[in-house]
Amino acid sequence: MTIRRAVGLLLLLPAAAWAQRTDTARVDTARADTTHADTAHANTAAAPAAHPIAARADSLPADAARADSTGGDTVFRAAQRLAAEGNGDSARALVGARLDSAAPGSAEYVDALYWRAVVAATAADAERDLRTIVVTYPASARAADALMRLAQLELARGDRDQAVAHLQRIVVEHPESPNRGRAEFWIARTMMDEGNVPVGCARLADAARLTPSSQVELANQISYLNQRCAGVDTTAGAQAAAGTPAGHAPAGHAPARSPNAAPPAAASTSAAGRYTVQVAAFSTLASATGLRDALVARGYPARVVGTTKPFRVRVGRYATRAQADAAARAMRAKKLSAYVTSAETP
Repeated sequence: MTIRRAVGLLLLLPAAAWAQRTDTARVDTARADTTHADTAHANTAAAPAAHPIAARADSLPADAARADSTGGDTVFRAAQRLAAEGNGDSARALVGARLDSAAPGSAEYVDALYWRAVVAATAADAERDLRTIVVTYPASARAADALMRLAQLELARGDRDQAVAHLQRIVVEHPESPNRGRAEFWIARTMMDEGNVPVGCARLADAARLTPSSQVELANQISYLNQRCAGVDTTAGAQAAAGTPAGHAPAGHAPARSPNAAPPAAASTSAAGRYTVQVAAFSTLASATGLRDALVARGYPARVVGTTKPFRVRVGRYATRAQADAAARAMRAKKLSAYVTSAETP
């Protein structure tokens, strides 16, 4: 059974249902570890090469739940409990009321948007809100949590490149986030599942380094998976992990382009276009400028948008959504993170 098919069965359930299986325990225990989910993960992680699906299917929902770096207020915890008890409509109404009362763009608004994703009726609804957070509010306190949940959804449907790009953003853009060790762990597992064991082991070493002793379950998972690294030469893998892992471009680092490569599809744009493609957002201008320069060197009409953080890196302007979607697909095919959004006023 393929990883996409097995995890896809989980997504046939409402997003709230599978997310809340382990979130419920956190409601009453103030972020206590969901031991039963980790036990299932530990039992299946022993043979990820032979049965990567079984291991990931059991751990994806629980892992996304544990990735939250804050517990949420009583309203959101109440919504969480309602969703876990099967009252999804009531949960969504409770969160919706909080969202409607919050000022757009405020911390309260982003928090409500995040929790609407947590209790969403479908994975598609959850993904829409999560993408809004990571694209429009990348400097918010919820950005790292949203990136983690978004990456889990992408892994569940088999979109490994995008998942790794989002996990890499946690590592690079959120140095204070407690999610960094977990993000490295999932990058490592993805690399190993794809047969790139040296890079996977190098990322696993990073995961161990970034995981505090208080995260016992994650530390145990890392230790268990590390058994596959016995005798593996990680020298080349560590060099790749520090730059661009094979087949995956970290956020903020554009993969090298062959001198004979065809011009990027994003090169044909309209100055008055209503749509644009956003590649990344950074908390520092220097990081955004670095990525812009790298994209321009590859032929993309990239620019930095904003005079205060977040500094958004965008490519092109397109008259129609279809044109922008085509450009974004072409960029994703080149291992770049790319999302269509409304263009800012020139």
